[in-house]
Amino acid sequence: MKRHLSIFIAFVIVLTLVFSVPLSAYAATNTQDDISSYLDDLGSIMQFIKDNYAGNITYDQMEEGAIKGILSSLDKYSTYFTKDEMDSFAESTSGTFTGVGMVVEQRDNHIVVVSTIKGSPAQRAGVKSGYIVVSVDGKDVEGMSINDVTSLIKGEKGTKVKIGFLVNGKTVEYEITRDVININPVSYKIINGIGYMSISEFNGNTEENVAKALDYMDQNNIKKLVIDLRDDPGGYLQEAVAVANFFVPAGPVVTVAMKGGNNQTYYSFLKNQKYKIAVLINNGTASAAEILAGAIQDTKAGVLVGENSYGKGTVQEVFSFSDGSGMKLTIAKYLLPSGRWIDGTGLKPDVEVKDSRVTLPELVYTKDIKKGDTGNSVKLLQSYLSLLGYYKGEPNGYFGNDTYDAIVSFQKYAGIPATGVLDRGTADALSYFYGLTLKNDAQLDKAIELLNQQ
Repeated sequence: MKRHLSIFIAFVIVLTLVFSVPLSAYAATNTQDDISSYLDDLGSIMQFIKDNYAGNITYDQMEEGAIKGILSSLDKYSTYFTKDEMDSFAESTSGTFTGVGMVVEQRDNHIVVVSTIKGSPAQRAGVKSGYIVVSVDGKDVEGMSINDVTSLIKGEKGTKVKIGFLVNGKTVEYEITRDVININPVSYKIINGIGYMSISEFNGNTEENVAKALDYMDQNNIKKLVIDLRDDPGGYLQEAVAVANFFVPAGPVVTVAMKGGNNQTYYSFLKNQKYKIAVLINNGTASAAEILAGAIQDTKAGVLVGENSYGKGTVQEVFSFSDGSGMKLTIAKYLLPSGRWIDGTGLKPDVEVKDSRVTLPELVYTKDIKKGDTGNSVKLLQSYLSLLGYYKGEPNGYFGNDTYDAIVSFQKYAGIPATGVLDRGTADALSYFYGLTLKNDAQLDKAIELLNQQ
């Protein structure tokens, strides 16, 4: 970042700086009037700090801090991005990145593979859930953050990366060629003659994959559809409008109300509604997902089932700076077809149903866990055993006698060796029985019941 704030300075109206040190502390060299005059603009403030601050500070650090402070004072959605954060944000919202296609997370100071993306280089190479990343191109990654490790793994399409994994106590190395990975946020199936489609986010690939899902529904003569928007945080407004054109009758979908009355309305051009629709929402349904659900509700194109949505009724735009950093700024609010603004209140479902599911992180086996062990892996094990009714206490991350007894009881019920140790077979059994609990989905059951009545 240059010394001057270039494009950003246009957004700065007033900067108030509060000193916790009384001005009299500077009386030896400056009068109060002198200091007030000296601090007339942002550049002078930074110069004053540079000259008087007891520690080491650069103009770049001050400028970054100033931008962060101003944006954070606006609302919870406006924010500053460093160059790396800007790149990550753009990647996450686009739904496309270049890499090997592993989904990883940090567990007990290890970078663990949770899954691989279907058709990705990592999947084709044979990388499995539970593998622990120990090196990248010969560099030991022990103690590194997950962001640093993933940065090492990413790279240009067609280039190779050597990743070392700890597998069953042994280190194995895979050489994988990086490729472009497209994240598909849409999954679908047919449940007893009712179509089911889940949209996890509105990235750059959503409309395309919704169209594929609906082609599948049409091929199977499906006329009734559940659209699952639970825990969908939103994404691109344009993608939400494009998807709405499959379901919302011709007319307004959403109006973006800009400052100064410069409004823009986005429309659906659907002449004939093809499906009877029930939409699942909850407190994790936000932003673009609320635009789709709200348009369906306002136009009576379908019924909303579940719990109140999040209530994000504003629109943000991303601005790039010349050094690669940038900011996300709230520039407008959006109004649903009825004219209502749901910011802070959310969408109220037409039929309220509490979520019967208990969702836990995936139980990924990396090594045996036994009595005396501690950490997040033990706590997750206890959470699984608690959900299934075997562990009675509060998960605390310590594998004591209560955890041992609980796992032995579960192993006996599952018909596997009662060793009191979380081995691979026990982890698989826990995951299987946990999966059965997720099938107890009261919200989905109600949506299907309503559609069957139509």
